[in-house]
Parts: sequence; C-alpha cells; structure tokens
Amino acid sequence: MKRILLISIALCCSIALYSQDFDRLMTRRQVDCQDVSYNSSLLLIEYLQADKTDSAVQLLRYWEQKCGMREPIFRARILMALDNGSFADSLLTKGTLNNIFNYQSRMDMIKYERYYSYDNYMAYYGFVPPGQEFDDYTRELAARLKQKYQTGTMPYLLAEFYSANYDTIFSEIQANDYGQNNLTTEYQKAVDYYRNMGEFHMAWITGIWMPNGALKVLGNHPELGFQMGAKQNKMNYDFTIAIKFLDTPEKYLATRKKTGNAPELTDHFLGGYIGLDVGRDLVAKNGHELQFTGGIALDGFDALPEDKDNNLKAASTWTYNFNLGLGYRYYITNTFYLGLRAKFNITDYSLNKVVDLKGNVVTVQFMIGGVNNIFRNNNLGQLKYKMRK
Repeated sequence: MKRILLISIALCCSIALYSQDFDRLMTRRQVDCQDVSYNSSLLLIEYLQADKTDSAVQLLRYWEQKCGMREPIFRARILMALDNGSFADSLLTKGTLNNIFNYQSRMDMIKYERYYSYDNYMAYYGFVPPGQEFDDYTRELAARLKQKYQTGTMPYLLAEFYSANYDTIFSEIQANDYGQNNLTTEYQKAVDYYRNMGEFHMAWITGIWMPNGALKVLGNHPELGFQMGAKQNKMNYDFTIAIKFLDTPEKYLATRKKTGNAPELTDHFLGGYIGLDVGRDLVAKNGHELQFTGGIALDGFDALPEDKDNNLKAASTWTYNFNLGLGYRYYITNTFYLGLRAKFNITDYSLNKVVDLKGNVVTVQFMIGGVNNIFRNNNLGQLKYKMRK
C-alpha cells in the first residue's frame, strides 16, 4: 500500500513539473523580425555616428540573418561601402531593381504622406517605418557622400538616388554610359523582357481605291475598313477588312454566270477586301514610324445586282490580291497614332469571267489607330524607358 502511495505521489510530482515546463514554453517570447528590424535600424545609426564600423557590419549580418535581405539592409550596405570606399559591383546583387522600386515606393509614401499604406505592407518595407530616423539619417548620409564622387559614375548615381533624386535613376542610366555592371545589366534585361512583349493593334481605315489599266473604267472609289492584330518590336501582323462603294462613273459590261445571257451594261459597284497584312518598321524614332508592308487577300466586287423581276441572281467577281507598300505612323501618344499608307495591289478581276477587265490597283489609306499592352507599358513606364514619345 505504501509503495502504491509513493508511486502516485511521484507521478503527480512529475506531471506538475512537466506542466511547469509547458507553461514556460507557452509564455516564452519569440524574437520577431519586426522588433529586430526596428531596433537594428536605430542601433545602426548609433554605431555609424560613433564610427563603430565593425559593430555596424556585425549588426547588418545579424539583421539579415534574422529577417533576410530587406531594402533597408541593402541600402545600409551600399551607403556604408560608399562611405568607407569599399564599393564594388558585387554589392549590386540580383534583385537590386526590386530594392530600387521598394525605396522609390517608400519615398513616394513620404512625399504624398500616405503613411497608412505602411500598416498593410510592413514586411514589404522591411519593418522599418517610413519617414523616421533611419530614412532621415540615410538621406543625410547619401547627400554628404555625393561630394566624394565624380558625376557620371555609379557611386555618385547611387548616392544621388538615396539622397534626393530618387525618381531619376533609370532616366540617368539611359542617358549616360555607366558601363557594363550588375545594375545596368539587370536594368537592360528588364527593359528587353517587357519591350519584347506584343501589343494589341487596332485601326480604322479610310481611303481611296484607284484602278489602272482596263480597270480604269470602274473609276476611283472611297474605301472604309477596319484592322486588328498585333505589334511586336518591329513587326506588325494584322487582319484587315475593307469595303469600297459608290456606282462607277461609266457603265461597263458584266455577265451573269451560268445563265447563258449576254453581257449587261451596269454601273453597279460594291466591293470587299479580306486579307492578312504584315509590316516591318524601317524607321522608328521620336514618335515616327516608317513601315514596309506586304499582304495577301481575297478581293472583289458586286458587278450586277439581283434582278427579282426576271429571276436573275447577282453577279460578283473575286480575285487574289498580292500587295506591297509603305506606311507611315505618327504617334500622338505612346499608344495612339495617325497613319498614312500607300499600296500597289496585284489583281485579276477577270478570273471568274464575270467581267473582262484586267489591271492593278493603287490604294491610299488614312488610318487612325492605337497599340497597347497595359502590363508591358506600365512596367516600361516604371523603368522610365522612353517608348515612342
């Protein structure tokens, strides 16, 4: 009986001890990145002001180990390297563009006093509140560092970026030669990636259809059409539909097929065009584009209308259309343009024996159109890449 009692007492004591251990585990406070980042940002300022560089380096390592690479850590590494003269291209690691965008977003938040955004995106901003001690100190430090470096160099560009002109870094990269380094390489890759994306193209067409040779009897006709397709880099691909209309100035002969009737004089004319066009930019600069174009289409017109009184069907003639030409576009904005195009069309309207008229056609067309890819253009805009205008 005593043995059972002793065992019961020992078991109860063990349970009590384990409960205390679990209680301690349940209430033990974990180190959190928000606390680490906030306190590290303040402590780093103290170390740098006291010229304790070694301690600052160790603190940054600790900060990165606990929270991963964040924009404030990246910024501090760059400025410390610029301050002690140890800046090297290797500091501009992959992801530098993301850190630049992050800093620009932070500065916009401060400029427009949108501090409420920080509450929803604390992790994105590295858990360092915007517009406080860390931001003020790094901007002042960067402004002093600008005096150490020559304009047109990468160290000066970065010091300028972190001091006042945070919105000009990409324009500067395009305007000046900073050589081949990690930042310019990453920037160019990003530009190429978005620039190579296709854009949706759409245009309204109005113009004049001008036949030559035996087709001249048909006279000139106004033309209306619609074009839809894509533009990618210098190439343009479009599906085109157009109509030409108005009666001919002179009558011409046309035959209703399979009726055995004699040719009839008519001035009726209503034509259509369905084709594929391909163009390549020969010149594209400052909103001006000069294109070489080519296309293949099905082309034709109604020559004789239906005659219900005599039970006669309409007669239409169709032909192949191979065309070559030149096109010009002037972009009023990056996405909206006015254009002009002239084409020489190789045709043979006598193929189905409705008319015996041979000749080719010149078309001159005025176009109002646009090209756009919102995702592409928004990203190129963020990179300050000069598109068409």
